[in-house]
Formats: sequence, C-alpha cells, structure tokens
Amino acid sequence: MQFPVCYFCLKTGLLCKTCDEKLKKGEITKLDIEVAKWFLNNESKYPQLKDCTFYKAVQKDNLLVVLVECKGKGLATLWRKIGKALGDEKEVNVRIIEKTSSLRNLLSQLLFPAKVVSLNTIWLPDGSCESTVKIASEDLKRLPADTKTLEEVIRELIGETVYIAT
Repeated sequence: MQFPVCYFCLKTGLLCKTCDEKLKKGEITKLDIEVAKWFLNNESKYPQLKDCTFYKAVQKDNLLVVLVECKGKGLATLWRKIGKALGDEKEVNVRIIEKTSSLRNLLSQLLFPAKVVSLNTIWLPDGSCESTVKIASEDLKRLPADTKTLEEVIRELIGETVYIAT
C-alpha cells in the first residue's frame, strides 16, 4: 500500500525531514499518520491492499472518513471489513470511500445509504465553486452524521464547499 508518509517514518514513529515539512505545511495530519500506520500494521491481514493508495483521513465528531484508491475492482466487501476493524479499534464510525474525479460518485459513497437526488454546481466570480447536493427528506435520518458535520468533512477531504439540502 502507498501512503502520504514514507515507510520508514511509519515503522519508526519518527518523521524524517520531508514528512515533517509535509506535516508543518498541512499536507498531512497526525490523523493521516495514525490511519496510515494502522493500514501498515494490518496489511498482512488484507493482501488486496498491496495495490491500493491511502490519501487522506478526516475525523469529525464520531465519523472517520478515509480516502483511498485501488487498482482492483470489487473491493466493496473488503472496505466494509476494514472499516469495521478500524472503527472497532478507534471507537468511531468509519466510512472508507474510493477516490474518484466525479463529485457525484464521491458524495454517493459518503452519504450512503441516502441517495443523491441531484447535484448543482455554481461557479463564483473568483474562480471557486460551490455545490449543493440534494437528498430526499426521508433519507435525512439515514445519513452517517448530521449535515453540518458531513459538509465539514467534504470541505476538508476535497477542498470544495458542498451544501446538503433536502
């Protein structure tokens, strides 16, 4: 598995100059290091992870979201097992989502079992954009966390402002 931190730093627990600078600049967080270390320690239990890349982890309240990418297909059951194991150890709800260029697919994974009804993006004059994802009002109670928490997680995970509406 590939990590945003070098293998040596994960094994020793001490950060090299490069990884320390990444931490100081905010490219990685202490949570990223903790989750990467957990993946490294459990890589032997899940050999399918060798072709995967861990990008980022974000935790808000009782929700931990992990962004990964894998070359193999059909790993949904594996992600559920890994999410359960990581969640049991950290005592939080874990959502493992696959990195994708499609905002709609990423939001569908994060908000599951709630269904994305529509996604609207507004481009602002300063070049940034804001999106509004609409879910059915009956799905509101099925979200993995409250809407404000999910909006913060999305902002930290992909750097975009997304509002959740019913």
